Amino acid sequence: MKIYKQEVLDGIGDIIKSQSSVAYCAQANIATDEPKVNSTIEKILAKSNPDQLDLYYLESILVSTGWNKNDDVFLSEEAWDARNTPEDKQFNFMHDENDIIGHITGSHVIDGEGNKAEGDVPPDQFDIITQAVLYNSWIDPENRERMNNIIKEIEDGKWFVSMECLFSDFDYALVDPKGSHKLLERNEASAFLTKHLRSYGGDGEYEGYKIGRALKNIAFSGKGLVSNPANPKSVILNSAKAFDIKNEDKITIFSGEITSYKIS
Repeated sequence: MKIYKQEVLDGIGDIIKSQSSVAYCAQANIATDEPKVNSTIEKILAKSNPDQLDLYYLESILVSTGWNKNDDVFLSEEAWDARNTPEDKQFNFMHDENDIIGHITGSHVIDGEGNKAEGDVPPDQFDIITQAVLYNSWIDPENRERMNNIIKEIEDGKWFVSMECLFSDFDYALVDPKGSHKLLERNEASAFLTKHLRSYGGDGEYEGYKIGRALKNIAFSGKGLVSNPANPKSVILNSAKAFDIKNEDKITIFSGEITSYKIS
């Protein structure tokens, strides 16, 4: 990733270099009492290598377009281009790459109405759904007991997923005090804003504007099983349980007209 002079002067050049990947890690809540099947999302059916006794099949919302609780922004065009990249990537426990418990087997997109999105034009808002398997057969008794407990807790609605992705650049997503959204190119003239991003130690604001990191050139590199995702919609949907999202848990969508401009 290119580092600009102002970012070096601000003492965050090395941080930017080290953070060319991102993972959800913030708090979210979801209704678990009397869960209802969400009819707009298909229950998991193993499409690859089905009916294996040593695999536990599940489906989950990997990522949603919009602004998450970490102030990372997934624009529809960027997320759409990356929609097929999750397949065959790792499924780990709590974002620990040394604790891999399964892998992703496929992905598809559903639009804001819950319909499967196809074709070449991305919807304005959408979720990327991934199918995955967990390894539920272990020789070591402790590993076997651990996975049995994890699967039971998944079925009890106690776990979420959290996506991991790589990106090569970003722009600034801005929301002014009146709620209007703008997209500002990151360049030499605008790089002074980077230190205000929460990802690099800032408070996410500048002169009354809320600032987010709009990721570019995304590739999803895996997902973790976590207790607190930054995307409140990152729920696990499986053949035993699927959930409706409560209104208060919905993320703020990066909506409205997006204006792109440069600082010169």
